[in-house]
Amino acid sequence: MALMKLLRERTHVVMIILVIAFVGLIGLEWGADMTGRGPGGQNAVGSINGEAVSYEEIRFEVERLQEIDRQQQGGSLDEFRSREIINEVWDRRIDLTLLEQSVQRQGIVVTDAEILEAIRTSPPEYIRQQEMFQTDGEFDQTKYLQALNDPAVEGWAYLEDQYRMSLPRQKLIKRVISGARVTDLEVRQAFEQQNEQVTVRYLLFDPEDQDVESESITDDDIAAYYAEHPEAFMEDARVSLSYVMIPKQPSVADSQRVERQINELYDQLADGADFETLARDFSEDMSNAADGGDLGFFGRNTMVPEFEAVAFETPPGTIARPVKTQFGWHIIRVEETAVRDGDEQVSARHILLKTVTGQQTLNTLNEQARQLRNQALESNLEEAARSMPDSLAIETTGYFTDRPDGFIPGIGYLAGASSFAFGSDPGEIGEVLENANGFYVLANAGEEPSGVLPLEEVELRIRSILVRNGKMEKARLQGEEVRAGLAGGNLDALTGEWTDRVATTDPITRQQAFIPRIGQDLAFIRGAFQLAGTGTLSELVEGERGYYLIQLETRAPIDESTYEMMKESLKRQLLLQKQNQLYQEWLSNLREDADIENNLRSFFAI
Repeated sequence: MALMKLLRERTHVVMIILVIAFVGLIGLEWGADMTGRGPGGQNAVGSINGEAVSYEEIRFEVERLQEIDRQQQGGSLDEFRSREIINEVWDRRIDLTLLEQSVQRQGIVVTDAEILEAIRTSPPEYIRQQEMFQTDGEFDQTKYLQALNDPAVEGWAYLEDQYRMSLPRQKLIKRVISGARVTDLEVRQAFEQQNEQVTVRYLLFDPEDQDVESESITDDDIAAYYAEHPEAFMEDARVSLSYVMIPKQPSVADSQRVERQINELYDQLADGADFETLARDFSEDMSNAADGGDLGFFGRNTMVPEFEAVAFETPPGTIARPVKTQFGWHIIRVEETAVRDGDEQVSARHILLKTVTGQQTLNTLNEQARQLRNQALESNLEEAARSMPDSLAIETTGYFTDRPDGFIPGIGYLAGASSFAFGSDPGEIGEVLENANGFYVLANAGEEPSGVLPLEEVELRIRSILVRNGKMEKARLQGEEVRAGLAGGNLDALTGEWTDRVATTDPITRQQAFIPRIGQDLAFIRGAFQLAGTGTLSELVEGERGYYLIQLETRAPIDESTYEMMKESLKRQLLLQKQNQLYQEWLSNLREDADIENNLRSFFAI
């Protein structure tokens, strides 16, 4: 292409290398058009200021991230993580779309010269990490420029497209964060917050030491608090579900299959097969299968009763007949016995075959759930459950709000359950859903609009709050009385039992995350650093655990030489923080002003 030809004319190094396969340059980061959307935005999972976002576009990125997660975790994803990925992809699509729309509104463009300079001087990280562009493990600019100059190398069009997409965004972001400034005073204050240390003595007036009986709180007290704090009891719209869960339990056939398999292994051992080899090949106890099923020595009351009984009754060198426990079927070979510290012990190996739910059983359970659903559609879930051969039990979640993580009381994480709950009408029956525990048939058991919860639902919560408030007030009065008794002195003037309650902290900073015996308490830290001189006593400080009197013991000044050495890097760090804050605030304002329609629940099980 012409732009790359111009670039090569300006680059005077030639080297032949292999064609580069660039991976990961399509998807949401590029804004590549994988939408397949038709006129009017059909098949749209939502829209952002009128711009439709297609299901295919989001699905592609969701599946890509899910596969990355599976590879990183070495297994399948749970319902929570799957839901989280869907929401992450949607949030990122909103941010990228709002950014692109702002670029268009502000008429931001980039020239060919800017793209050429970016390609030459700022290759993306995935290119810098390519082995062919590295020397001694470091990115080699010369090798990279040689590749740019070589007409035989393909794939650069992707890079140019990437920069045509990303550079306008970068220009816009630079405009947004251009107002960020960091003064020398801010750098100094940040260094002091990170490094200045004080040691203090303190006396805690603990509300838990105070006596306030729950019965002392009257109905009038509760009603008054409820009336004065309606915002504390606001609740989003709530839904209640009735459901039947058919557990994924092994059938009799599954148990019989495993019993046959364990007996076949026992027969092989009886015919002279090597125990350790069979354990490595067939045992499903991953903690010791690789070691030939070696359990080492163990005493009584360390194994489940069925296993222990066989192990201690079997002579050394003998293989016992298979025994069943809650974990499955075991074949045990006793290696030796010993008495250690007066206790009888056994050294043994075992082969474990777990009794798992087979595919045929799962198909049967799934079909049972579908039959239940079909009958519920003709009547209701309660009647359908009673009419089933096993008279299935119906559970109720109670009313719950739509949580971001999709958790449902009584059920937990069940893909699609939250979508059904908040997208259905009372009495409606959902599709059959499943998780690792079982198959579920759900019914919308009722809904309540958003608003202040009824007093009867929050009465116990208010009573607990008022008891706590009463104890805090008693602790405050006690603290004020003790401080007044010091008559201008400090904690050194205490007498009697109070002297035993005074504690001393280790050196702490303003950014201390956790203080032993105190916890995370910003009010305590503020109170400590407001003290001017050694021996100074604070006023009563209200903290997380109660009320404190705090006395300054030592204040260590900052190291000026360390400050001079670190201030430039700290200044850059603070500038980056301010820039990020400016950008996030700007983006948050865009989101608040945007017209965003989210139909993810119509397309994804969340």
